[in-house]
Amino acid sequence: MSDEGLTVFNGRYELLRRIARGGMADVYLARDASLDRQVAVKVLFPEFANDPSFVERFRREAKAAANLNHPNIVGIYDWGQEQGTYYIVMEYVVGRSMADVMRSTGRLSPDRAAEIASDVAEALSSAHNAGLVHRDVKLGNIIVSDDGQVKVADFGIATALARRTGDNLTHIGSVMGTATYFSPEQAQGKALDGRSDLYSLGVVLYEMIVGKPPFTADTSTAVAVKHVQERPLAPSLLGVSIVESLEAIILKLLAKNPANRYPKAEDLRADLQRYLAGAHSIPTRTGQSPPVRTGQSPRVRTGQSPRVRTGERPATGSQTLPAPVAVRPRTGPVATAPPPSGGPPTGPRAQVPAAPGPGPGPPPQYVPPAYYYEEVHRSDGWKRTVLMFFGLVVLVAALGFLGWVFYDSLGLGDNNGPAEPTTPDNALIEVPDVSGLSYGEADALLRSAGLEPEPSYQVNTGVPENTVFAQSPPGGQRIEEGATVALTVSQGETPRVPPVRGRNRVDATEILRSAGYEVIVIEGTSQAEAGIVVGQEPSSNTELALGEAVTITVSTGPGQIFVPDVRGQTLIQAI
Repeated sequence: MSDEGLTVFNGRYELLRRIARGGMADVYLARDASLDRQVAVKVLFPEFANDPSFVERFRREAKAAANLNHPNIVGIYDWGQEQGTYYIVMEYVVGRSMADVMRSTGRLSPDRAAEIASDVAEALSSAHNAGLVHRDVKLGNIIVSDDGQVKVADFGIATALARRTGDNLTHIGSVMGTATYFSPEQAQGKALDGRSDLYSLGVVLYEMIVGKPPFTADTSTAVAVKHVQERPLAPSLLGVSIVESLEAIILKLLAKNPANRYPKAEDLRADLQRYLAGAHSIPTRTGQSPPVRTGQSPRVRTGQSPRVRTGERPATGSQTLPAPVAVRPRTGPVATAPPPSGGPPTGPRAQVPAAPGPGPGPPPQYVPPAYYYEEVHRSDGWKRTVLMFFGLVVLVAALGFLGWVFYDSLGLGDNNGPAEPTTPDNALIEVPDVSGLSYGEADALLRSAGLEPEPSYQVNTGVPENTVFAQSPPGGQRIEEGATVALTVSQGETPRVPPVRGRNRVDATEILRSAGYEVIVIEGTSQAEAGIVVGQEPSSNTELALGEAVTITVSTGPGQIFVPDVRGQTLIQAI
């Protein structure tokens, strides 16, 4: 402690106030007394600080991340141990995360989204070249400073956490990263390289332009399954006005097979810079660009007007936009895009591959590194069709046979067979109508009727907090005693962490996930029965943004107590 009562780490970092809380650490605004500057200090939660193997990986990854020196990466200055935990000292960026920006402004224009993605790709390129994979690229880890600079945060700590959990999606509470931005290989627990980060960046770019991620579901596991099995809808099919070239870049990033994505982040950035420079041509399936004529505008989905760069004017009257720049492979000479009037180059400083010079013969064939999303076509398709047909016939026959055996075993074909047992109507219980009651009242009323309430929490600005606004089965329906009644409880205007202390591990995890939170589970000895939640952090009714993590402590039962041998000692000595 300092003379002013502030908490001081390492004798120089004065913690001023907490500015953020994540799934594994608190972040404080601090003052570096040695250099007289503001810094951000991330302090790990105890469950991570008490894991020796994680601490060692954390130390190694923090050191590797500290070696990253790039204007688009939040710098790491220092790390250390203090007061029973570990901390990282980082660059303090005055600005907002893209998650906050999206919540307040909604979706971005395609151009602005491409600019941000280009800066993120440059940051990832620097990290990947240093052998560091981020593993948790998401809107919340992309910060835009007040002067407009884009920075990527949380390098190193994400990798250390991933190795701690083994990327095991099926292990409750050990989900690394955010399922919304998982790559398919990450969701399957496979080894990751830089292309996994590019997939996550594709999800971010999609969300910035469309206003929502490509895959959503009720649970993190369901979202991860969609990343593995389903293809995303093209933004243009969702009513978004977008140039075909940018849409093709996004779909290439979201390819299921890493081999079909960009091989490197710098390749992605090069294509984004071509797009921002006005190059919108898309190669045909043979790899050759379609012809481009003077005055031709790039094709725009859903009626979007062609984009206008600095120094250009929109077409009015007899004016036309300058011809798009032809895209060629990056093996030849490089030239900048010429201005409409032939003057000095305008717009961004991105380089655009030069178009081929005049010469005899047909134009060369080439396959650029982007702008398309094609599946590999097999030549043996008819064989696969025949095999699938015969397989379907066998499957239908097998199902028919099993159905007949089941039907016969029930005696349904015999008039003298046993009648299906039914529950007498007088043994059923009428479900009370608990809509509009507080959850405590609804819980007591249902339990007194012999039914089991099962709550889930949702934000509902039109219903008071902790009030039931939906139930299933509805009031008045008759069901068996002991059956479950699902209750939907309002969280009010601000999302709050639902109470799960005292519930079993499975129920607590489901309640928190249905409320929109990730779950981290740690275990510890307690006098409580094994499997019962004995603690949660943040505590119940704490305001917490949806998608953040809630840590629950699950009892493993009473621990063993060492009893010393006091035989031969006096009473005072034994005590």
